[in-house]
Amino acid sequence: MWRFLFIGFLIAHGLVHLAIWLMPKPPDQKAPFDPDHSWLLGDQKTVAMVLAVAAAALLMAGGLGLWTHADWWRGVAAIGLAASFGLMIVYFNPWYLFIEGVNAALIVGIVWLTWPTKTMVGA
Repeated sequence: MWRFLFIGFLIAHGLVHLAIWLMPKPPDQKAPFDPDHSWLLGDQKTVAMVLAVAAAALLMAGGLGLWTHADWWRGVAAIGLAASFGLMIVYFNPWYLFIEGVNAALIVGIVWLTWPTKTMVGA
């Protein structure tokens, strides 16, 4: 069961990146924040989209790798989480604070603590 929850989380996390950075904004609606505006780079939609697609692809690949019991899923998932973390730092908004903590905890867990264990997820 934990395996499928973790697979679902990785894939959903990647899809949320696509939804935030690739969906067009309605011109007449006022959004709570602009995901295309970086405190560091200014208005850089293309850079945000490229980073979001890269993070999403890596996160979904990590989830699919776990689904197929591939040995490489941990590395790919950790790189995807790091890309997600970096993207949300460069395009920071207080709305991202919770998922930034989740990304950081998962990176530490996967890379240094070997979590989730092989017995927990089967790969």
